[in-house]
Amino acid sequence: GVWLYPKDAPPKYRTYLTGFQSVPRTGSRIDIAPNSTQVIQGYTVLKAPARLENFQPHFHLRGKAMAVEAILPDGQTQVISYVDRFNFNWMTNYIYADDAAPVLPKGTIIHVTSWYDNTAANKSNPDPNQWVGYGDRTVDEMGHAWMNVTYITEDDYKAWADAHKKPAGTGTTGGR
Repeated sequence: GVWLYPKDAPPKYRTYLTGFQSVPRTGSRIDIAPNSTQVIQGYTVLKAPARLENFQPHFHLRGKAMAVEAILPDGQTQVISYVDRFNFNWMTNYIYADDAAPVLPKGTIIHVTSWYDNTAANKSNPDPNQWVGYGDRTVDEMGHAWMNVTYITEDDYKAWADAHKKPAGTGTTGGR
């Protein structure tokens, strides 16, 4: 939907559509040999506290699975989303419920892992004997997690964290 605000009542925060990359923006790209699988990982640091609103994995025909994990500034980790049977024909957008949307502190690392399958076992693969590189064509590959990110103030993050404290021994998993 589209929400229009009166000029004298702008929204408190702006949400940004962000493509968290598993494929580096520079340097080596996707390089999937014929009849093989590959895993690629990417990392992005949040420059401010943020609430993640949704998750949409994006691949082409060789994309198999994607995981998004938060590495918190204290070293704890939290799996945010995971899709293990990606289907190019269904670009599904998973919208977090209001009480389940991840709210993360400044300095959190968003870790995206993408799995690719360039074998005959992948029913969507048009030709497992072809080398596959990065590109915009459907027969090429890419990998990013589309997420709407709402950056919030430190004060609002602290208020949220205080209201959502978990008892000791629950929540995220320790170190890597």
